[in-house]
Amino acid sequence: MRIRTTAAIVLSTSLAFVSSHANAEPGGIYYGASATLQQAEVLYEKTIRSRFDAPDRSGGEVSTSDEVSDKPLQWDGLIGFRINFAEGTQFLALQAELALAGDDISGRLSGAGTSPNNDQVGDAWPEDWSLETSRSMGAIAKYGITRSLLGTFDVSVYGLAGVRQTKIDFFSSFRGCFVAIDCTEADFRTATQSFDPEVNLLVAGVGLETGINRKTALQFEIRYVEDFKDEWVAEFGGEDWDVNAPGGFTVQNTDFTVKLIRYL
Repeated sequence: MRIRTTAAIVLSTSLAFVSSHANAEPGGIYYGASATLQQAEVLYEKTIRSRFDAPDRSGGEVSTSDEVSDKPLQWDGLIGFRINFAEGTQFLALQAELALAGDDISGRLSGAGTSPNNDQVGDAWPEDWSLETSRSMGAIAKYGITRSLLGTFDVSVYGLAGVRQTKIDFFSSFRGCFVAIDCTEADFRTATQSFDPEVNLLVAGVGLETGINRKTALQFEIRYVEDFKDEWVAEFGGEDWDVNAPGGFTVQNTDFTVKLIRYL
């Protein structure tokens, strides 16, 4: 009987301890880190418009594109401030984020045109390309509600919205002949191009926070990021020919994020 009584007291005391710690609403300043799996869709398109003075070359226009689906992983650091109200059942939070590291996305244009290997002037040459986020930082606002489950721990469900400033590094390389007629292997060259646009993108999503202990919590989020599109025109030419090449890429992104945060 004493053993059962002692066990009951220990169990009751443990549950009361967990309940009192889990139900104590966290608030104030917090910091943490997150891992984000991005469902990214990138479409790279390129058109070649050529003009030749040589009588046996008429010029024209050819287009090619490459669409890549990938799941790059990004690591972020964050700091924020949370305030609870309505007797701890609702909260507002403001959060600043900075990307620490990320993966790139790469692909290859197969090329298009009239020559056998699509590598003559006036063709869209085969092209290797990559796109990487070199810097990303954002500001996010959250509003949520908190409910107690089974009287032992709290779960917060929230919506979020904000803006992300992103710098994208785009790089490509291609090899082809820069002579209008009578091209030989000696006339082939490798060329590169790069662009690094910086944009502000809107972010919206939903999340769930659950406490590990009184000071530490996990957050799970789905974020929808505004589509981004960038375009440019590359121009090059020779003695009896000229080519301009409009190109651009479109990025669509959905983020799945797990955050580990710690309240001060």
